[in-house]
Amino acid sequence: MKKLSSSFLVASTLLAMACSAGAADIQQSQALVWTDTTSTFDARFGAGTKDKSFLEKFTFTINSTGSSLSSALVSIALGGISRVDISGFTLSGHGQNYVGTQVLSGDLQIFSLRANGLSTGLYTLAVAGTVLGSAGGSFAGNISVAPVPEASTTAMMLGGLGLIGFAAYRRRKSGDKTEQMNGAQMIAA
Repeated sequence: MKKLSSSFLVASTLLAMACSAGAADIQQSQALVWTDTTSTFDARFGAGTKDKSFLEKFTFTINSTGSSLSSALVSIALGGISRVDISGFTLSGHGQNYVGTQVLSGDLQIFSLRANGLSTGLYTLAVAGTVLGSAGGSFAGNISVAPVPEASTTAMMLGGLGLIGFAAYRRRKSGDKTEQMNGAQMIAA
């Protein structure tokens, strides 16, 4: 039942974002610029955007199958002057869809999004909402993608652990023989 309600939540959020995508007053798309495995994203809305809906899309490519992603999104309201109401934070690509979780709401909005086992290819991080501030509003976030370790790295790590285990086994066995020899000498003496 829990899985069914979770699936329903994901489907309804994606449907709401899809419906708002066609109706968004402000729509922008941009490619993320990466520094190593992290990137930042943001959007600012100026005066004259009050009560307008927005859909901001940030695109990027994942080059390693099985990668993990984590992202955070923050918006701070400054009274009625600068404020946005974020209604959706999603990741989509290659038939995979993930919905961000709202951690805090109100004047300080925080969203978190995590995804594991991602396929290689193009992905879109989307933020939807409405501008509520008389002078506009803004949001900002960060994203990190961690590739799965290479198979050779994992094999070397497992091989090293195996050698350490074998060395410990040999040491314990040789310690048992030494104790037996010392015990035999003590009996004979």
